[in-house]
Amino acid sequence: MHSDLMLDAVRAEAAYRAEELRKAGRSAWAARARRAVRHLRAAHSDVEVPKQERREATRETAGAGETAR
Repeated sequence: MHSDLMLDAVRAEAAYRAEELRKAGRSAWAARARRAVRHLRAAHSDVEVPKQERREATRETAGAGETAR
């Protein structure tokens, strides 16, 4: 009896994990497809996008220079 319950539990866990892997595979495929479609749409549009310039990373904190003593 106990071994039957364990076998059922193991089978349920295996089925759950297999389904999760299938879902992950589908979402990865869908992400690649969306990226390809966006690339194709961007290539066929007449909109010119200016080149993005890299901004220097600055660290600013609110009132860092004004400390109360």
